[in-house]
Amino acid sequence: MTAVWNAFLVHPVINLLVAAYGLLSDFGLAIVLVTVALRLVLYPLFVTQIRSQRAMQEVGPALAELKQKYGKDRQKMAEEQMKLYRERGVNPAMGCLPLLVQMPILFAFYAAMLQMTYGLGGGIGGEIAPLTGAQFETIRWSFIPNPLEASEGLDLTARWLPWLSAGLGATDPIFILPVVAGVTQLVASLMAQPAAQPKNLEPQARMMQSMAYYFPAITIFFAAQFPAGLALYWVATTLFQIVQQYFVTGWGQLTRWLPFLRGIPTPADRALALGQREAINEVERDMGGSAPAAAPAPLSEGSEDAQQETSRRRGRRRRRR
Repeated sequence: MTAVWNAFLVHPVINLLVAAYGLLSDFGLAIVLVTVALRLVLYPLFVTQIRSQRAMQEVGPALAELKQKYGKDRQKMAEEQMKLYRERGVNPAMGCLPLLVQMPILFAFYAAMLQMTYGLGGGIGGEIAPLTGAQFETIRWSFIPNPLEASEGLDLTARWLPWLSAGLGATDPIFILPVVAGVTQLVASLMAQPAAQPKNLEPQARMMQSMAYYFPAITIFFAAQFPAGLALYWVATTLFQIVQQYFVTGWGQLTRWLPFLRGIPTPADRALALGQREAINEVERDMGGSAPAAAPAPLSEGSEDAQQETSRRRGRRRRRR
């Protein structure tokens, strides 16, 4: 089992890191480059995850109404719940898919850092013996050049992170990277939640809201125990996620902590405003195209009504596809 794990995940990560190291001559930059490349590959899954999370939060009030109406009839409740999901184009399982993909990559990065720090087959507690050119040759992909001499150990330091004098294979002695990892995780978690929360949150949505505050603390704790290179990977992947969310979902709940962000529109805000205008136009077309006596009042961005209208419109589009 270990051989399969190494062959399909750990050794590919090592190959990517060594290839990036050969280009940049800096192991820290190599980790960042590989992280960005992986995030770009996983971008479609990220969009699916965020949209699924938002859709589940948007249908929260409707699910609460169904529970009040059919709470004692579990079969009827399940039928109506699935009907609601179909109408809104929601698939609850899609929100878990990216996590199932990202967790093996995180574990593979951890195992790769150990093997590159203590040698292939090494582990925590042994004498630090960075991966040599001869060792890398045994797992090297044929199309990747070997930048290391046979007896030369990989330089695990990052010149732009001077306090990590022991290299990225050791833990961060002053906990800078773990704290940064926790802070960026908090920002990403808050941005993933809608700016206007429904009044009646589903238990799943309440749990996600709570995890936005617990998970950063967990991140700091584990990042302080593991190699600094793994903490750097987490910082890089979370920063990339923040940039993605800026374009896809906007500031989200981050505006509650930093109110001045409300005055800085994001591409996601502009897309939401455009979607609301399209929703109004669609309602007018459904009414037969007759001009109303008074123009409907625009929905305020981030309001619960706006989210529900946008959710209904998205559901109609998904069903048409």
